[in-house]
Amino acid sequence: MFTLEFCACLGVCGNAPVMMINDDVYGNLTEESVVTIIEKIRGGK
Repeated sequence: MFTLEFCACLGVCGNAPVMMINDDVYGNLTEESVVTIIEKIRGGK
């Protein structure tokens, strides 16, 4: 369902660490927030 790709820059250094899923950028991430975001996108599983 997901593919992980590393990139040099998303252009939002002030919100690092960041990830992009489709066209949505998520910033100020923690390990817990990444899990929460992915679970929400997967449909709460």
